[in-house]
Amino acid sequence: MEAPPYLVLVLSVSNKLFYPVKFLIFSKKNSAVWSIGFLLTLASCTFNNDVNVDWQPRIVAPLVNGELGVFQQPDIQDISDVFTISASDVFGTQRGTVPSLPALGAFNYVLNPTKISNNDIIDEIGVSNVRITINLRNNMPVTMASGAVVALTNSGETTPFVQQTIDRTVAPGESIAVNIEQSTAVIKNTFIASLSNLNTLASTSSVTITDNSQIELRLQFDPPTVDYIQFVAGTTNTFETTVDFDSGLDQNTDEVSGNLVVGLENQVPIDFLMAINLLDASDNIISTIFNPTLNLTANQNATETLNSQTIINSLKNAKKLQIVATFSPTVQNRRIDNTAKLKYNLVADLKLKIKGN
Repeated sequence: MEAPPYLVLVLSVSNKLFYPVKFLIFSKKNSAVWSIGFLLTLASCTFNNDVNVDWQPRIVAPLVNGELGVFQQPDIQDISDVFTISASDVFGTQRGTVPSLPALGAFNYVLNPTKISNNDIIDEIGVSNVRITINLRNNMPVTMASGAVVALTNSGETTPFVQQTIDRTVAPGESIAVNIEQSTAVIKNTFIASLSNLNTLASTSSVTITDNSQIELRLQFDPPTVDYIQFVAGTTNTFETTVDFDSGLDQNTDEVSGNLVVGLENQVPIDFLMAINLLDASDNIISTIFNPTLNLTANQNATETLNSQTIINSLKNAKKLQIVATFSPTVQNRRIDNTAKLKYNLVADLKLKIKGN
């Protein structure tokens, strides 16, 4: 459903009828803030000391346009982890100062698993424009030889989806950053990092080995371009967003009545339960638009016209709009592409009673 491109009002002043006036409304988020606010400002102006304004316009104006999609999954925007190769992993039980140390290695370490989503709702994601930064710090008292290999492998698979050789030495106390770029990747919810072919160089001078003689590895993904998310069938998941909201109604408005028209367009092959809430500045719910939630079926559109005076009255105090879409994917329908969106559109169809001198 598209929001009306304009509003029409009739102004009655001292029993004289003026021609209808059109104000262009751009179909963008919060566009009605300008239009309704402008009208209220106009109404509060003094035409002259002898004229009373009794203005009862009908206003049809868009309030909010937006969409939900894969970008509403915050877990996939921050994929990171920290790993430690301990002193015991490299030096065993040896501690203290020794006059020299031979070359050690090669060591191969499988590190702790990393999860994209801690609540296990995601099966896998397809991403492109992959950029990963590996920060490695050598806290060992000996130099780390070149040729160590960092790999990331999906759980249950044997072939890494990312693999990078560190082709330089790393001195004691030195930190380096290794940047990896890859065009595409498929990442399971759980993947495993490994550090293999780790060797140290021999030292002919004395070295001191402590419990802190370790290697620290930090893994950080730049927010990738998400091509799709495949969810675990039978789980319950949520797309949610909160946007700033201002109807533009103020104290100049004596009475407000009419309808709130909600348009929903589901481009996703999954059923959603929709909840839309009006919030105050502190994120407290002051009104619930759908009570109970609205069932929006897969690949379907819906238009709901609400004439609840409670909801209309709440528009004046609302500062934010919360959209919550809950869904339970099935085996057949559990993948959401980045091109498929759940679009929402709120339009105010209001009659205002405004008085001024």
